Amino acid sequence: MIETNNEPDPNGLSPEQILARIAEIAPSLHSAGTLTNDALMALFRYATKRRIDYSAETGAGATTLLLSHLSKNHTVFALDGGSGSITNLKASELLESGTVTFVEGPTQQTLLRHEFSHKLQAVVIDGPHAYPFPDLEYYFLYPHLEHGALLVLDDIHIRSVHNLFNFLRADRMFKLDEVVRSTAFFTRTGAPTFDPIEGPWEEQNYNRKLLLRYRWRQNLKRRLPWPMRRAVESAVFGRLISGRVEILIPAKRERVTGTGPVEGIVSSTAGSHLWVLVRRKDLEGWWPQAGGPIAVHEGRWRAMVRYGEPCDAGFDFEVAAVMVREATHKLWISWVERAKAGQAAPLEIPSSQLLLGADYRTVRKASNVTDA
Repeated sequence: MIETNNEPDPNGLSPEQILARIAEIAPSLHSAGTLTNDALMALFRYATKRRIDYSAETGAGATTLLLSHLSKNHTVFALDGGSGSITNLKASELLESGTVTFVEGPTQQTLLRHEFSHKLQAVVIDGPHAYPFPDLEYYFLYPHLEHGALLVLDDIHIRSVHNLFNFLRADRMFKLDEVVRSTAFFTRTGAPTFDPIEGPWEEQNYNRKLLLRYRWRQNLKRRLPWPMRRAVESAVFGRLISGRVEILIPAKRERVTGTGPVEGIVSSTAGSHLWVLVRRKDLEGWWPQAGGPIAVHEGRWRAMVRYGEPCDAGFDFEVAAVMVREATHKLWISWVERAKAGQAAPLEIPSSQLLLGADYRTVRKASNVTDA
């Protein structure tokens, strides 16, 4: 194993000499292609900056030879498939065979069955490139990456791999260090590991903004003033609103802090329930406030709401006061129970003309707010 202090290899070769010999034979290792010399040198540079006790790789080639010297325990998930990738590696005098374990077979199956007993300090994803195989490899590997670990993604010029590249560079768990030719180098950040079973999609940065070409009608409608929005929807659904809700506090465009009161008046109808919801205006989905439906006393109501998280300072927020029927009320009550267990995603509010009453108010969260 090559030590990070650049001590000579037991065979008498310096780390740089081993790297040079591996780079020389790389093109002849197998027919499926390999990292460019520039990328191989970058891998050497990034890997020698950290201690690697355990590492993993999908696909096999020059990276396998190099990591056999840089890692104390390197696991390779690969399928020879006639390319010579595994056969030639095992026969190479540059392979530090005592540090490498080959798990042969399709990575879509071998990774599923493999049990990782230690956290990984380095991972190379360079297995099958057809969709969705790169994503499957990432799924089975990312929960085992240690904070500060190296993640290498090769062949990002291929669309299926580039999709994963775009996701990684947007995700809080990774920092893009460099792109060398068609190979990307990431560092695992200190962000919590995304739950691989129940992780909510809206918590991933890649999903924070939905594709405009599928949502432009809804987004345009939401930007219309409430009276105009009601007129537009009336043309489609008819005048179904039979009650009246009005927000009095806060004022339009008022500066708010992390939490604050929302007050208003209501002329309710039988079988209706008043709810107050909040959303950051540039994001999809609403969050019910005050732990459930809002009590009404002599036509007036009041609720304490929370305007997002500290990182949302400086953004516009929209407050909605809506009167809903029993069916929606029951669904939202169920949402509150799930939210208590941390299992709830944001809600969608029914079209205003399908509500019994509604009012909306836009405010701005002060940019100098530090939430308690």
